[in-house]
Amino acid sequence: MQTRIMIVDDHEIVREGLRSSLSADPRFDVVAEAGSGQEARRCIRQKLPDIALVDLRLPDMRGEDLAREFARDFPDTSVIILSTYLSEETVRGALEAGAVGYVTKAAGLTELISAIERVMDGEHAVGAMAGPQIVRQLHAVVSSRMSEATPTPQQERVLELAAQGFTNQEIGTRLFISESTVRFHVQKLKTKFAARTKTELIAKAIRTGYIAPAGEAGMAHVDP
Repeated sequence: MQTRIMIVDDHEIVREGLRSSLSADPRFDVVAEAGSGQEARRCIRQKLPDIALVDLRLPDMRGEDLAREFARDFPDTSVIILSTYLSEETVRGALEAGAVGYVTKAAGLTELISAIERVMDGEHAVGAMAGPQIVRQLHAVVSSRMSEATPTPQQERVLELAAQGFTNQEIGTRLFISESTVRFHVQKLKTKFAARTKTELIAKAIRTGYIAPAGEAGMAHVDP
């Protein structure tokens, strides 16, 4: 299943370029575009994308504030900030607001796609143009935030179905979300429970009483 993407940027030429480039990749589906924060709020409610690419400077609000709103109200949508600015302060502010990725507009398409892939795999993504000190410090910020986060209702449903033995693809079908989104939720749950595999995640969730044990037959085809 394709990764659903929303582009939020006040420059039409930027939106057109991103839409054209990303749509050429069969893994991605650009489902919405917005030129302002207000328009983005309407679009996300209608389209519920997996990824929102958000400009740091919008005409009616800051990208960090929009990322904070999306993280609170639409936790199943991951925000990657796109910006011409690159400093420890701006990147840290974006990630602490709720974004899980930060890529400069000077970066190429390959780097942007890499960031999208990493985010969908449950990682944070800071562009290669960022210095190592920024990356090290921000890795600590994001890791801390993810480890302290309470699982969302959607993540709880994913965990329950995984414990019943459903594969990522089957979970996606039952919850009407893409398989890549399921993998994203599983990765976040692994971080929350300090688990290396899905099997370990389920075992820890059962031991801590977070979910009820499933029958042995239901555990027959758990994804790694």
